[in-house]
Amino acid sequence: MKILSKQPVPEPTPEAGDEAATDARDDAYELGGWSTGAQANTTTLVRWVAWAAICGSILLSLGTFLSRPADTPSTDQQPPAGTGAQGAAGFATLYASEYLLAGKGDEGRLAAYYPGAATLRLEGSRGRLTPSQLTVTRLRQTGPDIWSVTVAARLQPPSPPVENDDVKSKDSDSPGPDTDTGAGQPPQRESVRYFQVPVASAPRADGSTGYVAMSLPAEVAGPGTVEGPHTVYGTPQPPHDRDPRVKTIRSFLAAYLAGDGDLDRYLAPRTRLTRIAPAPYTAVDLTSLAADGPAEATRVPPDGTAQRLLVSVRARAADGTTLPLTYALTLKTRAGRWEIASLDGAPEARPAPAPSSP
Repeated sequence: MKILSKQPVPEPTPEAGDEAATDARDDAYELGGWSTGAQANTTTLVRWVAWAAICGSILLSLGTFLSRPADTPSTDQQPPAGTGAQGAAGFATLYASEYLLAGKGDEGRLAAYYPGAATLRLEGSRGRLTPSQLTVTRLRQTGPDIWSVTVAARLQPPSPPVENDDVKSKDSDSPGPDTDTGAGQPPQRESVRYFQVPVASAPRADGSTGYVAMSLPAEVAGPGTVEGPHTVYGTPQPPHDRDPRVKTIRSFLAAYLAGDGDLDRYLAPRTRLTRIAPAPYTAVDLTSLAADGPAEATRVPPDGTAQRLLVSVRARAADGTTLPLTYALTLKTRAGRWEIASLDGAPEARPAPAPSSP
């Protein structure tokens, strides 16, 4: 076995011959613990690792770029959800108001709501019909983003034409009323009329929701009335001073409507009500009450007993006039007295009878 020294052997000079120099160089590399084959393999490995890192970086960057949608707007630019029925109802109300007020020369005003109005030829003076109140009475969706809105309009009667003195003197010579101008006719009264307005909605470029009328309004009949549901209350009875419920109700309404007394002392625990401020009335007179139970009670039942009542009052204003009002109340007993448990939103309806089997 050949024992190799760890010390490098000096490289032979070229004069010793090419073959001897080559052998000596190979021996020198072997003596140093690093052969030329190992060096070549390592260099190749390093080169491939470098190329792999470069290619991987390029592919990663390309994948990140391609995974980003080019034309997708940011979340802030997405159009918000349309206001739908609420927006269509408001738009229809404004359109109906402008439609009723419009007269000759107002075609452009209507075109802002209904573009087809630009080709109309309106007649009469502006304000000939004056809506004093408008409200939506029916709203239904007839298609995707299309709404049918019925607007009720309370119309004031047209004002009589103002005549100057010259016209009056000239007309005083003519006998009888002028049938063409409506003179001598009974005065017109205010009326409520109903107009059906078709409205379409769509998103706008800025992300908001836009509306447009699809046609001119159509005048339609008003909604009919129906018979109200039966309630759980009995026959209204006049108030009696010996009824402890009457005392509680009177004191509560006096504090609630007229600011007379402490409101909280008449409320049941966990019941929260705020008196009307400023007080719109100076006094409250209880006129009748209808109870879901005994019409009259002279004793307070056990604690925890609840009863619903429908109470009618006349509230007196500062000028002496009175206004009839009705309140649906729920009373509950505690510590031997009646307290106001709730001011109900509506009278309690009696459940409908179950359909009879055939």
